[in-house]
Amino acid sequence: MPELKRVTRNKERLFPIRLPLFPDGRQFQAAWLVLPSGFPHEGLARIRLSEDAVLRLPHVESKGDICLDGDSGVISGNTAEDRLNILLRNFYLDFIDPWLTGDLDADFSLEALNYWTIHVSRSASLYDAVTRIYTVDTCSKNPRVYQARLLLPGRIVVAGDNPSLADGIIKSLGNRASQISNVLIADIPISYELTPSTWPRKEFDLERLIANRLPEPLRNKFAKQTRRRGRAIHRIVILRAPRCSFGFLLSGAPPTVVERGHSKRSYPTRQMLPLFVERIDPSWTCGRDQHPEIGNRQQKHVLVLGAGALGSSVIDQLAKAGIGRISVVDTEILSTANIGRHLLGAESIGRAKADVLAQRIALSNPAIRLDPFNMSAQAWIDKHTLAGVDVVLDLTGEPEVRWCLEKARKVNPCPLLIGWMEPYVAAAHACLVPAGEGWMFATSDPLESLQAIEWPAEVMQKEPACSSEFQAYTSAAAAHAVAVVTEAALALIDNHINQPIVRSWVRGQSSLDMHYPGLKHRNWAEKAVPFDGISMERVFRD
Repeated sequence: MPELKRVTRNKERLFPIRLPLFPDGRQFQAAWLVLPSGFPHEGLARIRLSEDAVLRLPHVESKGDICLDGDSGVISGNTAEDRLNILLRNFYLDFIDPWLTGDLDADFSLEALNYWTIHVSRSASLYDAVTRIYTVDTCSKNPRVYQARLLLPGRIVVAGDNPSLADGIIKSLGNRASQISNVLIADIPISYELTPSTWPRKEFDLERLIANRLPEPLRNKFAKQTRRRGRAIHRIVILRAPRCSFGFLLSGAPPTVVERGHSKRSYPTRQMLPLFVERIDPSWTCGRDQHPEIGNRQQKHVLVLGAGALGSSVIDQLAKAGIGRISVVDTEILSTANIGRHLLGAESIGRAKADVLAQRIALSNPAIRLDPFNMSAQAWIDKHTLAGVDVVLDLTGEPEVRWCLEKARKVNPCPLLIGWMEPYVAAAHACLVPAGEGWMFATSDPLESLQAIEWPAEVMQKEPACSSEFQAYTSAAAAHAVAVVTEAALALIDNHINQPIVRSWVRGQSSLDMHYPGLKHRNWAEKAVPFDGISMERVFRD
């Protein structure tokens, strides 16, 4: 290991590293071996380059630290000297040598967003008129010029063609969107990610790109519409590449006004400002572009009957899965007994479950429309029809609701899921019934016969001073049921179910013995006996 001279900075110890002779155009000023406080027993050693290497060399972070296979740490069993020797060896062989030969140059495009984030952070100030952009739609094939909304005091722009999602985001942002003004957007698709060598560095470079990419009518619209109703408006360019986007606020926009005590000061945008662009469209937020079914789910209307411990969490998961509209039906008020296993908490005690649940989930998931109905499931079925409903989820556990649904589905056939949990969540079930198939066996309700355990009446708990009863289980145990029901519901929604089936999560004998003595599995569920729990699927009716 080369001889090192220590420099102490902010409790870190920095040791200069001897660098090779660099050819012209391939150099940076300095490099250091950085040892954190507590090394070698705590923290990891790393390599840091001088400031001039940032955005010039690939794999260099904002402070100059290099992203490479580094210190293996105490857990490796190596001595401190061996760890540092390996780190320095990797620096020379895996970074310096390939960089000098140009083999790392293409890596800029692999991490384009990282470098753009560094550039935006370096260019930002507390007085910028815009801090970031949220796009609410996927990239268009054609360039566009349109008006978008600037939200103040958050200084966030919501751009793209999805008005309902834009409205949902504005509502979700609350006091960060108390004022709204218009901005003009030039939204231009590009075929590749920009890198530090291809970024438009000056406004002239960006204007030249706009001239080449925008048709003349759009170019004129973007160039001339710098004022609206006598007031200047912000102009923003968004360059959308396949994997990330790049934003630019042009100069000449209205100044940012900052109040300090009794005085106000204006900060004009004197030069082009790079902006961070984040996608907030459902294809990205719900599926990271890995689930093409998200687009279809956005068009679906799901009716959920029951917003209790099971229903509330299932609704939340369906919203995160990209369902476009959910109608929530529940007549109950949240009580203190609910908050230990319901999605809602103490702040919602005494309020209607359906109303508060819809508000909460809609704020967290602005791409969804939630319609609450503070009424019983039977009342909803009597008052409405299933026309326009793509899938029904009955999570009430009430026989009367299942009878009502049986009649309603004969008039308007649609897929049905009956979901329920057995006591202690010793088993959880989702019965999937495609459109055109009935739930009932002749005139009998099959739910009891589909259960995994024979339950004595004493298992059900009685609430004091009323005639209601309840099952004993924890929220953690109910998570198994939420997963079973949600995934089954998505299978129905995505049209993957063509025959009636039951999907079940069944706990093993050790779980039964822990909760109540003498419990036994029914014959079909005996496969679960030796396991902690297993998933099972069977045909609902032969």
